[in-house]
Amino acid sequence: MIKNELPLVSVAIITYNQKDFLKECIDSILIQDYSNIEIVIADDCSIDGTQEMLSEYVLKYPNKFILKLSNINQGITKNSNLAHFACTGKYIAWMGGDDLMFQGKIRKQVNYMEKNPECRICYHNLDVFQSETNKTLYYFNEKNKISGNIKEILKYGTFNGACSNIVRRENTPLKGFDERVPTASDWLYWIETLLDGGKIHYIDEVLGRYRRHANNITNTSIDNTFKNQIDHLNTCNITLINAPHYHKEILFRYSEIIRNMRLKQKKNYFNFLFISLKVGFNIKSFIFLLVSIATLGRIKI
Repeated sequence: MIKNELPLVSVAIITYNQKDFLKECIDSILIQDYSNIEIVIADDCSIDGTQEMLSEYVLKYPNKFILKLSNINQGITKNSNLAHFACTGKYIAWMGGDDLMFQGKIRKQVNYMEKNPECRICYHNLDVFQSETNKTLYYFNEKNKISGNIKEILKYGTFNGACSNIVRRENTPLKGFDERVPTASDWLYWIETLLDGGKIHYIDEVLGRYRRHANNITNTSIDNTFKNQIDHLNTCNITLINAPHYHKEILFRYSEIIRNMRLKQKKNYFNFLFISLKVGFNIKSFIFLLVSIATLGRIKI
């Protein structure tokens, strides 16, 4: 691709009180070997000096940054929409303020999408690392390396790590992120991007790093896990209303989400498995239920 023919890429960063991590994130974008980018940053009223730091970046790199600095805390979905509607590029590359790009990420994904016009979402593998030690914990797509269409997105959920995605902006939802889903709204965003056609494709290469730390929105505390699962159940409800012809895939995922809730509230372990089976038969729920009954509830898988 000739330099002046490079399509504009909007790198959309969502952040809140991540000043030190955010600097690393921005710097990993600035060293990319792809020149035609705008960096759109939506900050949700940080109080750690983030907004002051961002103002310094704007002075140092004129015409490179678009800042959406909120003076009230609105939450992740509304903050995501501030970034979404400020993007002007042909493509949007989504990032959390604590995540990192590896060299070549944008170039490789844009080249792929330019060659594959049916691809509306392109994602890749991620190095998931512990922030305090910088050690790799695992790779996001060690098991799931899925390419496909709306059916795969519905059936298998968020197999595409959020900060690995580049999307065609013209295919994204007209209303952006659905604010009826306050936190884990990215899955519905991917669903609606593919709802009228197009594909999601996977590049089997580690092109970024996803940071694990105590303040992750997806951390494993019971409270956050349940909020995210409720958001995903509501995503199923919304999609079932909008696209009932995909009821098979939606109910399969609904059943999976219900089953996954069993270990966070063990007092309702049996009920979650039973409801999972009522929504849609799946072999895992059936086996787990049999084991629980056979051991009089002593073993909970």
